[in-house]
Amino acid sequence: MFKKLEKNEKGFTLVELVVVIAILAILAVLLVPKIMGNVDEAKASRHTANARTIASEISTKNALSARTGSGGGAPTLLIGEGTYDNSNVGDAILDHLDRTKDDFPDPNYAQIVVDSQGNASVVVHHNYSY
Repeated sequence: MFKKLEKNEKGFTLVELVVVIAILAILAVLLVPKIMGNVDEAKASRHTANARTIASEISTKNALSARTGSGGGAPTLLIGEGTYDNSNVGDAILDHLDRTKDDFPDPNYAQIVVDSQGNASVVVHHNYSY
């Protein structure tokens, strides 16, 4: 009726399986918050890096247009003062920089500021709202 287990039969007991599952659950509880924090930091770093790259491009384009004396070298909006983010970037700027609105940083993380001389800088917001 019941089959007798032999000594060399291989397999895991229920207790062994429960112990392994418990250990995996404990590791998951400890690691998931750390991994999620790293994702948020990476997102903030990406937006800041994009803002710095675009600010550098704006400054370079403005410096080149000032040096060559061609007023049409950069769109007027790039030379005037202002703070730029996804909501107020014009298509002329995007075309001029070969960028899309997706390239511009989320204003919750960083914004690009252009002064009256065409120099661009980045304002990084450390109070991220996740």
